Amino acid sequence: MVPFQRDSTFVGREDILAKIREKLEQPAPQDHSRLALVGLGGIGKSQIAIEYAYRVREAAPQTWVFWVHASNAVRFEQAYRDIAAKVQLPGHDDPKADTLRLVHNWLCDERNGWWLMILDNADDDDVFFSADEDTGGTAQTNEATSQKRPLATFLPQTPNGSILITSRNSAAAFNLIGMHGSTAKVEPMGVEDALALLKTRVSISRSEEDDAKALVQALERIPLAITHAAAYIKTRAPMMTIASYLRLFRESEANQARLLDAKELRDLRRDPSIKHAVIATWKISFDQIQKTGPAAAELLALMSMFDRQGIPVSLLQGQASRLDFEDAVAPLLSFSLVRVEIGQQSFEMHRLVQLSTRTWLEANDQLDRWETESIRMLANVFPSGEYDTWAECRRLLPHSRKVLNYVREEREAALGWARIAINTGWYLFHMGEYAAAADFTR
Repeated sequence: MVPFQRDSTFVGREDILAKIREKLEQPAPQDHSRLALVGLGGIGKSQIAIEYAYRVREAAPQTWVFWVHASNAVRFEQAYRDIAAKVQLPGHDDPKADTLRLVHNWLCDERNGWWLMILDNADDDDVFFSADEDTGGTAQTNEATSQKRPLATFLPQTPNGSILITSRNSAAAFNLIGMHGSTAKVEPMGVEDALALLKTRVSISRSEEDDAKALVQALERIPLAITHAAAYIKTRAPMMTIASYLRLFRESEANQARLLDAKELRDLRRDPSIKHAVIATWKISFDQIQKTGPAAAELLALMSMFDRQGIPVSLLQGQASRLDFEDAVAPLLSFSLVRVEIGQQSFEMHRLVQLSTRTWLEANDQLDRWETESIRMLANVFPSGEYDTWAECRRLLPHSRKVLNYVREEREAALGWARIAINTGWYLFHMGEYAAAADFTR
């Protein structure tokens, strides 16, 4: 019951597949096993799950494999109806049947054999843990289903089955796997695997090798971005080549947004309810965060205004308490939209996440607001440039260079901009960078 065909050119990810096997394929399991693949949208979680499902079917044909779309309650319940039909549960075609309970009981019965359930796109906690979840008008209206139970209670916890979860949201994934489950963080591909992925999608001559490697690096080795770029190049050949795509991509932020948001490209091996374009894919995470944590959405917007690396807590926290700040940043970490820099009180973003955030803000007429806010925040913390402030000036310099590209006419913003420029110029003057200092203070 895997609704996607196998990718015959699947490359890499053997370390993650090995971890899945280690956790889910115990020789004589005494306990139920769950593992969650977590990571950024488009990083390849579902593709890994598809490959693993086919490997299970090859190695153990007697094992049931069930694919459950988990993005909302309606799709979850439909998947359970599909399971009921597949295993020919008595009464499954009765409109009044309590399908969730029937399937749950069947899965719990060890006489029915081994099974693997893949819970795909389980990003929203409320889908599984809200007892009064609106299922969008499902047919069941009998007594059993009228007393709504959280959908998580219909996920069996028996040793004859295991559950593999894919989720952008590590907090939701943790709640689904419980204290005894495991997680595997899916990161961008290695350079060689990313290059191999590109080569499976578009023909690359020997003379194009360097450009191809530069392209996968520019796309931050994110599988969806790579396959999207390859499809764009392939559908526009021979006018579009690796070199010309790379040149356009490097030319401007506007070009990057346009190339990564081409909506006419489709992938038959992705859930059709999920957006295919790279920027549209991440918009799902942005919208989810805005719905559940407006403070987190505002923090993400602010962070996208600065240099993408080394964004210090001191620049972001403002007047918020430490606990309020921690609550705001937690969803961003959970959805892998930002990362904590090791050993630092600072954050970094993927370049493409930063671009997508800014594109999302522009589409919602919010870009000017956050450019203005970033000027205000940096003006409040950028020091005078005197000797005893040099370390802090050095840390904030990349953000000063970024923010001073924003030109605001409002009086307060203009004064803040001028203060940043003067202090930055004074620091650079002390550093002996006289030409740069003059540029800032001109």
